[in-house]
Amino acid sequence: MKITKRKFKAVLCAILSVCVLTFSVYPVFAAEQESTETVTEETQATTIDPNDIDALESRRQELQAQSDKYQQILEKTKENIADQEEYVNALVSKVKVLDDKIEISHRSINDLNDKIQDKQAAIDDANKKIEDQMNTLRNRLRNIYMAGNTTDLEIIFGAKSFSDFLDKMELVEALSDYDNNLITSIQGDLENISKEKAELEKDMDSLEAEEASLESDQQELNKILEENKELLAGLYKTSDKATSEIQNGALESDDIEKAISNYYAEKARLEAERAEQERNNNSNSGGSSSGTIHGDLDISPSGFVWPCPGYYYLTSEWNEDRGSYNHGAIDIADSGIMGADVVAAKEGVVIDSYNGCYHNWGKDGSCGCGGGYGNYVMIAHDNGKMTVYGHLSTTMVYTGQHVYQGQVIGFVGSTGYSTGAHLHFETRLNGVKYNPMTEYQS
Repeated sequence: MKITKRKFKAVLCAILSVCVLTFSVYPVFAAEQESTETVTEETQATTIDPNDIDALESRRQELQAQSDKYQQILEKTKENIADQEEYVNALVSKVKVLDDKIEISHRSINDLNDKIQDKQAAIDDANKKIEDQMNTLRNRLRNIYMAGNTTDLEIIFGAKSFSDFLDKMELVEALSDYDNNLITSIQGDLENISKEKAELEKDMDSLEAEEASLESDQQELNKILEENKELLAGLYKTSDKATSEIQNGALESDDIEKAISNYYAEKARLEAERAEQERNNNSNSGGSSSGTIHGDLDISPSGFVWPCPGYYYLTSEWNEDRGSYNHGAIDIADSGIMGADVVAAKEGVVIDSYNGCYHNWGKDGSCGCGGGYGNYVMIAHDNGKMTVYGHLSTTMVYTGQHVYQGQVIGFVGSTGYSTGAHLHFETRLNGVKYNPMTEYQS
């Protein structure tokens, strides 16, 4: 086994990718921490006079803005946590793969050690055989030397017969050839075994070098893994902190909402008492009640006055497409419109009204009150026309009451299916909705 250039490049690319991803995630985390600390400094519980409606409304807007900011931090942090958890898991998997490779490398090295030991044993055995054969040869030569020189004549004359002579000559030649062949064979085996041992030792060097490289990569990955675990822990902390601040802000928002609802409820109670007194005073005049009337309003050519004096910005128009339905009305909204007077666009009789919704804040969905209109007033006028005023914080008139043009019938709010403070204003002719702006053409 050897470390190729391709393997080396792959390992190097993996380490560089890890480093790049780590340093790319850290600035996002640091920015989120800084943003969280900044918002935390802004979120301070404030004691507000429950009768100061402007301060209550202002504080509610501040809390909503802070809640939105925290929610953005929380959502972004959750995304980063998911990415970081996936990345940490990938690092753990890579470390596990390196552990497995190092274990395999250890086994291969141990296997090579066993093979090298076997080759060394074979070399030792071959050397022993050569030594034994050399000792035998030395002993035979020593015996011949001790017996003196034996010439061919002595072998001839010493033979008992010609057949015995031939046998002796063949024995001498056979002994010489046997010794030479045996030594040559053993030496050949010894050379082959030594060559195999050298190759095994070369493989051993490669394996040891590869194992050292793997261990170095493992140490680097473990270091990066620990750094990213710390980063992930920081993201968890940021997420918990943002969640806690959202919850704390929600608690204060609930208190603010209760104070605002109480304010308008008390205001409605006082107005209702006054209206009741007026009804009693005017019981002989057909049951009409003047209430508070804006007498300085401009009247359009068709005889209508603007339903929310002082506020003219339209956030939604008559023909606005809302996917599955047409808006069928106009929405009037502007800075500071919460609590503004809503007046009857024309004289008429209240044919329907609702004042039981206390969910006076922006929502992503309907609270179900008033069929989505929240607190509302419907007024029937002459010639089959009718006007509808929705999402009021509270109403100031009752069903069956006669109202005059410009009379205050309620206050702008965000009850029912409303994302924020505005007046939903509809006009109908014989029960069919039509564009309210046609009543205000110059």
